[in-house]
Amino acid sequence: MKRNIKIIIILSLTFIVLGLYFVFGDLRFKSDNSVRIRGVDISNRYKGELNWKALKGNNDFVILRAIREVDTCKKEGTEKFASIIDRKFLKNWTSLKRHKIVRGAYHFFAKNVSAEEQFKVYSSAVKLEKGDLPPILDVEDRYCDMNEVFKWLSLAKHHYHTTPILYVDYMFYKVYLKNKNEEYPLWIYLKEDYGFEPSFSNPDCILWQYKQDQKVKGFPELVDFNVFLGDKGAFEKWLVH
Repeated sequence: MKRNIKIIIILSLTFIVLGLYFVFGDLRFKSDNSVRIRGVDISNRYKGELNWKALKGNNDFVILRAIREVDTCKKEGTEKFASIIDRKFLKNWTSLKRHKIVRGAYHFFAKNVSAEEQFKVYSSAVKLEKGDLPPILDVEDRYCDMNEVFKWLSLAKHHYHTTPILYVDYMFYKVYLKNKNEEYPLWIYLKEDYGFEPSFSNPDCILWQYKQDQKVKGFPELVDFNVFLGDKGAFEKWLVH
């Protein structure tokens, strides 16, 4: 009986250790580095002009949603998704260039739509230039076909001749994508309240989204706060050349 209890205790401790490693294995304690490169991402909801100067201190780069997912089926209980260009994307994209702000464009991946069909929409809208961030794919739905996700990333890599960035929630990535991704750098969402930041090395995590839906005085649209996990030289290397 005592032997069985010991075995149960050992197994329990083993599972706890493995569980802790799974949760915290790709994290480090949050850095208080005040000179980090900081930026925001937005969803182009506001119809008027955006005051980029109001983001001072958080406008080293701005990432816009270029493509969103919509349900085109009007029949109740039935879904048919499509990828469409955000109405205000081009306006804001052009405005960022005029204000000489490093810009990026992300594609929200739609489920049950082929990678080819989705990428066709993205590439028609996003014309990357020197100094822009690489193409970015946002994956949030576990029902997406992950093979199609990586097909989109491959299409983007060959079309733009640069390696795209994959945006995901920290635990979503750990559960659904980590063992499938050996190539694409990460943009990870992880609330800073936990006291940790992402620390992936293969592949690298280069962007950390640490707050969502924040209000900034003088800026009419909610923003998400991000930092680049590296210095200025590393940041510039990631930009389109």
